[in-house]
Amino acid sequence: MSVPDHWIPYAREDGEVVGWIDMTSAAPDLVPIDRLGRALPTVSEWPDAEEALDRRGLRFLMEKFRFEGRTVRIRSLDDHRIVVTTAVSDAVGDVGEEFVLDFPAGPDLVETT
Repeated sequence: MSVPDHWIPYAREDGEVVGWIDMTSAAPDLVPIDRLGRALPTVSEWPDAEEALDRRGLRFLMEKFRFEGRTVRIRSLDDHRIVVTTAVSDAVGDVGEEFVLDFPAGPDLVETT
């Protein structure tokens, strides 16, 4: 899957997309969607949706996650897929195991924080 057409991109001041706002699924409420494609709590006003996405930001993508019993981190993501790895760093010798997940992230990718 990829980003649905009814998700409106929301970018921070530098132009980086930090998520989307879904005006359709919970209308008349709005659903902020984070960069992994996960819904945040619904809100009733556009500024509240922007604030929720600003608070969530992108920093959480640097945290560790659990996937199929393994500790992983996100190596890369785009609007079609998420690549996670068991490697601790991007150093040449730190190979690890990679998994390519569909976007949006499903319940099998769990934040550990």
